[in-house]
Amino acid sequence: MATVRSLTSAQRAEMLRQGWQTVSGHGSTFFRHVFTFLTVYPPLAQGVYYLLLGLWILVSPDSYQMLTGQQGDVRQVEVIGVLLLVVGGTLCLAAYRKRGSPEVLFLAFGSAAGLTVVDLLLVYRGLSTIYLLDAVLQVTLVAFWVYGWRREVHPATTAAAAPLAPPAPAAVPLMMTPK
Repeated sequence: MATVRSLTSAQRAEMLRQGWQTVSGHGSTFFRHVFTFLTVYPPLAQGVYYLLLGLWILVSPDSYQMLTGQQGDVRQVEVIGVLLLVVGGTLCLAAYRKRGSPEVLFLAFGSAAGLTVVDLLLVYRGLSTIYLLDAVLQVTLVAFWVYGWRREVHPATTAAAAPLAPPAPAAVPLMMTPK
């Protein structure tokens, strides 16, 4: 007959602590990698989010309306899905081409700001609080853009922030005096 050795509460606590450190170490590493990825590639993160949301709206508008509490014309919901696909595709293309033009920034910030305002209005009108989650995600996407942009070292801004060297003395033309 085998005997089972019972553990003291201190031994159980130590085992739990070691297990938690192992799990939290992997979890924090995973979240650190995800955070780094999202701050390095914010147009890709925002583009993929918009693509997934747009696809969900187009593939299953009924489930979208059921979850969000939207009632009314399915066509309007489908138009929103198509627009999200276009914006998401544009942001993914900009991420692929590594282009951060003012137009791409305007599209990213404008769409996130507009969707945030619409989400907050829909929550205020009494629709699903899922829109509040989407508003938080929109603000988070803009925060990734700003954080990644601030973290990146821009040569032009570095040169502009460097102290200016005193200007070299200009050559003074010699004036000829009349004889």
